[in-house]
Amino acid sequence: MEHKTKRDAALINLVSDFETKFEQGNLGYIDEKAFFQLIEYYEEEYLPEKAMEVVDLALEQFKYRSDFYIIKARLLLYEGQYDDSLYFLEKASQIAPYESEITILKARALALKKDVDGAMALLEELKSWAGKSEATEILIAESFIYESVKDYDKMYDCLARAALQDPSHTEAMERIWISAELSRRYEDSVNLHLSIIDKDPYNYQAWYNLGHGYHCILEYEKAIEALEYSFIVNPDFESGYLDCADTCLQLRDYSKALDIYIEANARFGPNAELMVNIANCYLNLKNISLAKEWLLKSIKIENYNDESYFLLGEAYAQEGIWYNAINAYHKAIELDNRREEYYLGLAKSYLAVEEYNKATINFQMAIQTGPEDTKYWKEYACFMIKLGLLDEALLILDEAEDYTYGADLLYCRAIIHFFQKERTECLAMLEEALVEHYEGHTILFDMAPELRLDKEINGMIKYYKEEF
Repeated sequence: MEHKTKRDAALINLVSDFETKFEQGNLGYIDEKAFFQLIEYYEEEYLPEKAMEVVDLALEQFKYRSDFYIIKARLLLYEGQYDDSLYFLEKASQIAPYESEITILKARALALKKDVDGAMALLEELKSWAGKSEATEILIAESFIYESVKDYDKMYDCLARAALQDPSHTEAMERIWISAELSRRYEDSVNLHLSIIDKDPYNYQAWYNLGHGYHCILEYEKAIEALEYSFIVNPDFESGYLDCADTCLQLRDYSKALDIYIEANARFGPNAELMVNIANCYLNLKNISLAKEWLLKSIKIENYNDESYFLLGEAYAQEGIWYNAINAYHKAIELDNRREEYYLGLAKSYLAVEEYNKATINFQMAIQTGPEDTKYWKEYACFMIKLGLLDEALLILDEAEDYTYGADLLYCRAIIHFFQKERTECLAMLEEALVEHYEGHTILFDMAPELRLDKEINGMIKYYKEEF
């Protein structure tokens, strides 16, 4: 650990010194090792343009080092500049004609250009003389060919072999999950990664992929356990924390999600997005004061995060501090006006302070922004029903049919028919809604509490409860 700290400090000093001299136009001579360290640093920091600048400088000093041409070609390949990548690979092959990495990258570039025959021919030729050390890279390159022609089963088969040959190969382990999703071979992926873990229980990527495999076959508890192991094995693996916590949220295990988010923020933060996630957990756990505390912290770090203001609005709304909620929702919408839930929060807050015209405008904005979601149509219709505007509520439901369909809208129609004393229509609509989604029937009693005393309606609800 001490050695790593010293090495990291030396690397940071190298980067800082390079950037200072680069800005001053006074770089001087840089040795090969330093160039490689700088390129690796910028790639790990997801700064491809900076990495490219360093490669160009390296090529000025070391015109006959194939490594820098290969790196340049690889960076161009990742940026989607396939022809330019091939150009630099050709230059590299003139210097090092038997370098297998050049052939492999050429095959990838040709595959991405849809030149399947050319890519396959290169790999077949390489297989004739390459050793075992190149086998995994060849399989990965082959997977790009099959991906380009959408043969996802063969893509998966290539990557499964690559992952079994070298489970420590980062790209093989990343791409095997991509291929599992594309081919929908989730069960195969689960079995593959279980076999890898059986041999190498400390393979964090295998645990991570296993977790996603379990998630896709709806084994959520196992998914959480596997994803948790991914960051227990590798405490610096941020995606493991985030995906595990997200899965916990799906199961509404807010306490576990909260613990993971707090641990991630302590390790990788302070991070505004993680703070928002922490606040969201506290909101769901009804701890409003702590939710607000974390949201205000996140806003101090990043005051243009719309979700921070939205959740702040939600917190104030739960406390019944409506004008504060209104201000927060307005700020969220100012930052992102394409989120229907923001308009809904604002509409309900205006409803709470009896500003019905403003509530109406924002209900309309919610359905315009998210017309495919029945929730917003239901909320708008219920608003009209509460105001006694039954014909207007029906018009809203009629309009909703052009965009979406759901049992909640059928329940709304049943309620309207009940209030309009159209009993036959009410019962027919209620029956259809109960068949579609029995659990949604509680909206009836929220909107019309007197229905609790209606024997026929309660009899129908009881019948469908026994049915389902």
